[in-house]
Amino acid sequence: MSNTNLEWIDLASLESEVRQHVLNQVERLIQNHPDANIDHDPYWLSAKCGNDKSSKLLVCITPDNEMVGYAPFFIHPSALSFQLFGISVYDYRIRRYCITATPLLAEGYQFLSSVLLEKLLITLRETIGDRDSLFGLGVEKSSNFGQFILKNSELRKHYQVLPYGQSYLRRLILLPKDFEAYLKGLGNSTRYEMRRALRLLEKNTEITTSYRVFTQPEEVVELLRLLQQVSIKTYQHQLLNLGINDNAENRYTLELAARKGWLRSLILFSNNEPIAFQHGFHYNKCFYLTHIGYDPAWAKWSVGTITHAYLIQNLIEVGAEKFDFLYGDNGSKARLSNNQREEQNFYLVPRKFPLSLIASALQFFNFVMHNLGAIIEKFGIKTLIRRFLRRHATSSPEKN
Repeated sequence: MSNTNLEWIDLASLESEVRQHVLNQVERLIQNHPDANIDHDPYWLSAKCGNDKSSKLLVCITPDNEMVGYAPFFIHPSALSFQLFGISVYDYRIRRYCITATPLLAEGYQFLSSVLLEKLLITLRETIGDRDSLFGLGVEKSSNFGQFILKNSELRKHYQVLPYGQSYLRRLILLPKDFEAYLKGLGNSTRYEMRRALRLLEKNTEITTSYRVFTQPEEVVELLRLLQQVSIKTYQHQLLNLGINDNAENRYTLELAARKGWLRSLILFSNNEPIAFQHGFHYNKCFYLTHIGYDPAWAKWSVGTITHAYLIQNLIEVGAEKFDFLYGDNGSKARLSNNQREEQNFYLVPRKFPLSLIASALQFFNFVMHNLGAIIEKFGIKTLIRRFLRRHATSSPEKN
């Protein structure tokens, strides 16, 4: 790989005084870098650690301790999973070094991006274990990092590049100064649907609704209880075992976020019972939507749309400038957003035996399943199966 005098080192390996000096530079970089997000924040990463989860912060510094680059990784158990229509048939357990979006380079060093990225990945290649793999989460395909992964031939000598899923459009909302301006930026049918849903629910004299925004550490215990109360009724929980659980790990994470002023969760109530929520974190003027859910019994009232409308109003009031729907895409995100970018998730699998062999087999398996899925989708079978499973999951008795 390319030669340069700059090297990447683990921030934790620096002496305390130097480490704090560099950490201060990291904080300034995150606040001002256009590609920075909440997953770059070292305090946020530390909040997610616990049990067998950890973080590693790599920095590239000059001899006089000026920071040139910053690459934070969240390390957690995962698997190279062979899935048959969403059902795992074989998992090869690994430990995943996950970096979100891109490493950050200081202003004035972008011209060295290829050199520094090569240095970063060769450093990691020499230190990670035999069952460890790198993972790029939400990598913008047109970014320097995205183009490096897609096109750099030197990278492929040391890593096998394995796209995880298809590329997708990440949906965003650039928040205007008032809610009416947001509505005017939506499509005609979406704008009509939102206004109609708000009008019908607010004017129904038989239904009393209200909402509450949770932001404080002392509210976390109650918040998690209410979120779980709705979450267990959703198809995401019933079918995919996804959603929000009221447990010690989540309490710790949300309390830290609340102490930092990042927590923002809106719950819609009817007669004091929670019926829908949108939950996430407001960080550096951007709101990251991590969880949504609503009671299926209230589906006809479009309570998900109503909850979103109330949250947008609240975010505008507190000065947020951007709303991030995070990873993946769907019709609802497309209708409610006004900005987008193309992203892809990637495994960077070190060329080590047997890890690279498993990765090659998975790549071939995914190719076959993708083409088979396209054939099934052509005849509408895949959509019918998905709808059946969702109806079955939400109508089934609650599982013990």
